[in-house]
Order: sequence, then structure tokens, then C-alpha cells
Amino acid sequence: MLLRSLILTGAINGLFFILLLKSKPKTSNSDSILMLWMGIISLQLGFYYDNLSVNPTFPGYLQLLGFSLPLISSPVLYFYIRSLSLGTGFKWKSILIHLLPFLIFNCIAFFLYYTKENYLFFKDGFPHFSNALNPWVVYSLTALLALVPGCYVVLSFLLLLSHQKRLPDNYSYTEKINLNWLKWIVVSLLILFIGLFLFIKYGVSYGLVGYPDLFAVVGAILTIYVFFIGYCGLHQDAVFNSDASLQEDLNEEIIAANYKNSGLSAEKADQIFMRLKLHMNKEKPFLKEDLSLAMLAGELGITANQLSQVINQKSGSNFFNFINGYRVEAVKDKFKNPKLAAYSILGIAYDSGFRSKSSFNKIFKETTGQTPLECRKAVSS
Repeated sequence: MLLRSLILTGAINGLFFILLLKSKPKTSNSDSILMLWMGIISLQLGFYYDNLSVNPTFPGYLQLLGFSLPLISSPVLYFYIRSLSLGTGFKWKSILIHLLPFLIFNCIAFFLYYTKENYLFFKDGFPHFSNALNPWVVYSLTALLALVPGCYVVLSFLLLLSHQKRLPDNYSYTEKINLNWLKWIVVSLLILFIGLFLFIKYGVSYGLVGYPDLFAVVGAILTIYVFFIGYCGLHQDAVFNSDASLQEDLNEEIIAANYKNSGLSAEKADQIFMRLKLHMNKEKPFLKEDLSLAMLAGELGITANQLSQVINQKSGSNFFNFINGYRVEAVKDKFKNPKLAAYSILGIAYDSGFRSKSSFNKIFKETTGQTPLECRKAVSS
């Protein structure tokens, strides 16, 4: 009874999070996809809630649709992660192919349910197949439900790993854009799918756990996901700059894994690097805490691909370390300024372009071999 109430709470909160996302001053593409996912999960939780009642009210065809909703929610979650990590939008034409498993499953299941008597029937809210049915049909439908969500979880994990690998080459900060919370969500989903497989194969088959208990556990876990993903999604910063031209440059950098087509000669690269150093010393763009490769390339009037090549080849570093090296030097210069002696170390760090205390301390230590406090004491003594 407690789990059933929790499931109902999750369904209601999913709808509530949709309203909160909708009320944001500026709704991004990823917000729209997250709202769609929340809506699907709320329907799924409603299905679980109904199946845990003494007399379920959903007719057979709705139970079929409800049972196959993971075939939709898993690709939508993948598109949400893809939107955050790559900045891609959500187009129905591109997702139609991802709906094929859902359509195939339901076409076959509806055919068996309505035209072949007792080939498919529901018991405790779970579809059961007649022994007279060809085993390959049963295996195929079961494989769709088991493998498709798992494949999307793996794809999402690989996408997040690729995103985190690209960050140092494209951004001068990683706070709130590293998507670590999503990585842990995806890992836990993979563990959940494995656990469900073991539950169904051994727990249910040997009578250790019933289907109602299975629905209750899965529904309760989904409710936790709704709370966690909804809260983190509301507070997730946009990874990509809203400027279309800058985002185009960034996409160019993502696609161009090498510099074969950059068109930069050694002489041209030297000229750009000289311009870059002059720009850094005069305009001090590193003081912008949200500085990205695309933004700096736009200021210099070159492509992000060209700028990345120049930084990597001429400084022997990536964009992240190159920019934060300037920020560390700015902090050290401020430590030497007696007029700033009363300022806190953290205040100086923020004034020099750093976004958080933890990243500042880590970068400063890695760059100088000293903690900020040790460096300040050494300078002032």
C-alpha cells in the first residue's frame, strides 16, 4: 500500500515538473524533451498504480500500451542526453525510426491479443503467452522489451563519456556542464535492467516474488528517478551558447577530430597564435567565467577548429588548461597587489574568472604546485 501511494506521488510529481519546466523564462530544446519524458513516465507510473489495485480499470489494449512504454521512454531519455551533450534539437522525423520497436511490439501484441484467442492474455498486469504460440515469437517480443531499453542506456553512457572527453577542448570550466548526474543515472538504469532481468527470470519463475511485487518495486524506483531527474533537470545549465553562429563553430570542432582540413599553414598558425596572445593580454577574455572555445574564436574572427589547432600545437595544451593558466597568473598578480590584501582568496578567484572554489583550488594546485593560501603567504612574506 505504501509503495502504491509512492507511485501515485511520482506520477503527480512528474506532471508537476512539466509545469515547472514550462514556466521557466526560457525553455530550451532539452527542457522540451525532458517534459516529454516526464509525461511518458507519469503515464507509466499511472499504469503501475492501476495494476497494483484489486480491480485494475485499464482495459487490455491500454495495458499493452502501458507495458510497452519503456520502448518510448528509453529513446526519449537518450535524445535528452543527446540534446544536452551535443546541442541537437528534437525533430519528430528523426525519432520515428526510434519508435519502430514500440510499433512492432504493439502490432504483434495487438494481433495476438485480438485475433488469436488465448495466445496473449494478462495476469497480474503482466502479459503471458500461450504454450501453443511459436517460441520464437515469444523470444522476439521479450527481446524487444529487454534489449531495446538496455541498448539506449549503453548508447547514452557512451555519449556522456564522449561529451566529458570533449569538454577540456571546448570549455574553460566544467561545473554544471559535465553532466555527471546523468552519468550516474544511466549507470543505475543499466543496473536496474540487469536486476529486473534476474527478478523476472529467477524471482518470478521460482515463485520468490510475484508480478505485483515487481510492479511495485519498479514503480517505486521510477518515482525516485522522477524526483532526481526532475530536480537536476530544472537546475541544469544550458551546455551550449545560444548564439547560433558560435554553436555552429562548436559543432564544427566536434565533427573535426583532426586538423587535416583546417587549411592552416605553419606561418598562418604562428600569426593566429600571436594575435591570440595579444588578445588575451589586452582584452582579458579569460575573466569571463563562461568563456568557451567558440566564443573566443568568434572574438578573433576564426573558426573553433582553427583556434583549437593553434592552441594545441603552439601551447602544447588544451583550451581548458590554456585559459585557466591565464586565470592562475591573474590570481598570482592580485596576490602581489597590496591594495587587494584585504580581499579573500575566493573573492580574488571569482574576480579572475573561476566559477567555483573546488575547481579553483584544484587547478591552482596542479598549475603551481602550491595551494592558494601557501602561494599568498609566500608572496606576502
